Amino acid sequence: MKMVKGQTFIKDKTIASIVTPLGEGGIGKIIVSGADALSVVNTVFKGKGIDDLCEAVSHNLYYGHIHHRGERIDEVILNIIKKGDSFTGENVVEVNCHGGIRVLMRAYECLKSSGAEGVAWDSLLSQSFENDKMDFVQKEALQELVQARTKLGVKVLLDQYAGALLGAMKQGLEIIEGIRQFFSLRRDGGKSQDESVSSLANLIGDLLKTAPFGMALTTPQVLVILGKPNVGKSTLINAILGEERMLVHHEPGTTRDYVSEFISVEGIPFELVDTAGMRKTHDVLESMSIEMTQEQLLRADKVITVFDNSRNFDQEDEWILSALSFWQTTKSSGELQQKANAHAIIPLINKCDLPAKLDRARIESAFQPPICCISALNREGFGDLNKMLVQEFDTAYEPMKPVLFNKRQYRLLAKADALVKQEGYCLTAKNVSERTFQVLDELKNIFKTCLEGC
Repeated sequence: MKMVKGQTFIKDKTIASIVTPLGEGGIGKIIVSGADALSVVNTVFKGKGIDDLCEAVSHNLYYGHIHHRGERIDEVILNIIKKGDSFTGENVVEVNCHGGIRVLMRAYECLKSSGAEGVAWDSLLSQSFENDKMDFVQKEALQELVQARTKLGVKVLLDQYAGALLGAMKQGLEIIEGIRQFFSLRRDGGKSQDESVSSLANLIGDLLKTAPFGMALTTPQVLVILGKPNVGKSTLINAILGEERMLVHHEPGTTRDYVSEFISVEGIPFELVDTAGMRKTHDVLESMSIEMTQEQLLRADKVITVFDNSRNFDQEDEWILSALSFWQTTKSSGELQQKANAHAIIPLINKCDLPAKLDRARIESAFQPPICCISALNREGFGDLNKMLVQEFDTAYEPMKPVLFNKRQYRLLAKADALVKQEGYCLTAKNVSERTFQVLDELKNIFKTCLEGC
């Protein structure tokens, strides 16, 4: 359920959440947040040098034990943060326990039995949002941050949490308000509002251009490796991963199942999927594997299609080309338009260290160049492949650059972009109309919705 200001089902409760991963570890942390957080923890805490946590000093640490029905559960250190200083805008108690799953869960159950409501960790963000400690974009950035798979993703999301995207949204609202004030004075039209509308259009356009990059960081693209049996797909994926993860054998059809791994290319994460070789077969097991390959192909955002330089182009290669043609015509184009130089299909010729028998002209006629030529066995030629994988993304990220990083933000800004383009005449016309103010109100609501949630 999406959080919208005005919904107080989180704000008015005292909640408890485990915020460290479950499993074996040195420290496990539970956060209790709410008006009654101090009294809730106080019922199960026996501390050294303090009898009542309600008298605790904000930002102080307190040593003691969690007790339940006379039994000592765990040795803990509490960090107390009073309402005015806390991340959530409520009284907060950070309970630092030992990290073993059993002792952590027992302490958690004790806190729940004392009056706290057990919740998922992101409910703390909802509470913070409700108390105006962050805007909705910041909340989204933190939610994505804990799942970020690359250092670049962490850097970008931290900047958006720090206000990079917030600043751009506020700039848009200021431009819209400036246009409104201009028309409210009912002056003759001229250069000044034209420039303002142009500035707004450029701001929106620049933000939309960042969406493919931002969304690739938060939602890794699915990269499927496709080819007929024994063209070296498993050797290729081992070379990409930099370690022996796949079974490599000279017999065709060795890979019976698909295998998924996450990789990073210049800070952009991909879900790399190695599949069974595609060919016509009467083998039941292999047929099932090929069906699974076709299912994975439907998920693909990009496809590396592999051809064998040391073998003649044959009917199985032709079948691969037909499968790719079908994929291109049937797959959803998605909401994000790729740049003209982005490659959804990357044709790759493997075993280029061996004498050439492959008819490259047939492959070149099916794909727009360039074609990658590599030796997966010798791990040669991967520079060009990596360039093609990230060519559509501006990976030369500048600190505090505003970036759209999810579909909600993209849809809203795309709506604003369409509105400016369709209704631009009434924003630059010399005569003010009722429609002018309607368009300005719609644009203002779009920007506010991006910041406040929907």
